[in-house]
Amino acid sequence: MLFSSSSEITVVHKSAAAALLLLALARPGLAAALRPPAEQAKIDFLIGEVKKSDDVFIRNGNEYSGSRAASHLAMKLRFAGKRIQTAMDFVLGVASRSQESGKLYEVRTREGHREPLRDWLLARLQLHEKTHAGSPPASATPAAVP
Repeated sequence: MLFSSSSEITVVHKSAAAALLLLALARPGLAAALRPPAEQAKIDFLIGEVKKSDDVFIRNGNEYSGSRAASHLAMKLRFAGKRIQTAMDFVLGVASRSQESGKLYEVRTREGHREPLRDWLLARLQLHEKTHAGSPPASATPAAVP
């Protein structure tokens, strides 16, 4: 008999799961989704806009800095993998609502104006696309993780 009790099996399963998680976190490029470079650049831009913002980001009733909100969105993007192929997929499928509660993410500006994060991101995406129209796309690269 390889294991003398079910608790030893549980310990082995937990250890194996922990090792796989550490490997995935240490080498995110191994599991990175391959997205069209122009779309990945837009997603990176949007996460960067959140990160550098002085606005307050609201998720499930809790307030977060731009840096914390950007980290959360980047984590959700990694977990979404190849399901997210475009900036619009990112906004609508990752950055709009909590998977946990279904509540919309919100932004509160310094002036006190509140709006859905989806609208905040879409406005920035529209401006970015307008100002970068005609830019040559980069070659295909794995999804970047900020």
